[in-house]
Amino acid sequence: MRIAGLSERSGHPSLVTRVLILFMLLPGGILLQGSTLGFGFSGTAVGFFGGVDVSGWFSADYTASSITVSGPPGSAYPYVYTFSGPLNGPGYTQVSQIPPIPCVLEGCTGPLPPGNAALFMAPTNNFLAGLQFGDTGEVFTGAESLTDGWILNDTQGGPPSAPTSLNSPGLVAEITGSLTAEAMQDYYDFQWLSGAFSVTASVPDAPTGASYAFSVGVDGTCTSAGSTTLNSADGFTSTIAIANLASGQYCIGISTNSTMDPAFAMVFNTPVTSSSAPSSVPEPSGLALLSTGLLVMGGRLVARRSRSI
Repeated sequence: MRIAGLSERSGHPSLVTRVLILFMLLPGGILLQGSTLGFGFSGTAVGFFGGVDVSGWFSADYTASSITVSGPPGSAYPYVYTFSGPLNGPGYTQVSQIPPIPCVLEGCTGPLPPGNAALFMAPTNNFLAGLQFGDTGEVFTGAESLTDGWILNDTQGGPPSAPTSLNSPGLVAEITGSLTAEAMQDYYDFQWLSGAFSVTASVPDAPTGASYAFSVGVDGTCTSAGSTTLNSADGFTSTIAIANLASGQYCIGISTNSTMDPAFAMVFNTPVTSSSAPSSVPEPSGLALLSTGLLVMGGRLVARRSRSI
């Protein structure tokens, strides 16, 4: 049996396969698992009951998304919905969590059927998207600022002493993950080129009474530049904004006193550079090296075939 890409004589990868592997390993030549090029955002929508928090991401081609709408805990609207799948697709309509109202019409018995909760996103360009969220007749509307970049989904962080390095082909717009009961902390390492910096963290499904420390700082501290607390008082959403953050290597993350493992999101309102800072396109020197390698290996293949004839 012949295996594609393997040499007939040795069973080892052929020269062509080796060249393809080399190309994929060049900066920008490989797409990291769990990463999506798209838009991240964190904002609010306003309705009769006040405001709801709306945050999440959607891919640049609109085929994938995850957007959470959450009302403040203890408010008149304390419900949480997560919409996923293609943007504005079937997953954007769900059964309402609002308790069915009693039937008051003559001749009917029992409560009325539950209503629907639905979200509609309307991106106008790469910087802004309008939205409308409705739940059993209650309507919330908003306009959200978008952050264009890579979405790193389900990325496990590390402790402040050894934060996980962010690796992506370009600027990072958002990180999503979950706080495990074993570690109860997720910290990440990134590069900043200087200037105004802003990042918003949210824990939509946080349990009542939980508290989350959210901070950013230079490597080794993770708190020196700014910190805040996510709890029920702020709806488990808060922003760290720094007018002029100096260039350098920084650490950002969340820790908690809760043994639950809810999902969280950190949206970089000002996109950051991954800690390894790979280019989204191979450098000219890399392309020259690849071209030379292809020519040399192609010549060897031709010579080998000529000798075998």
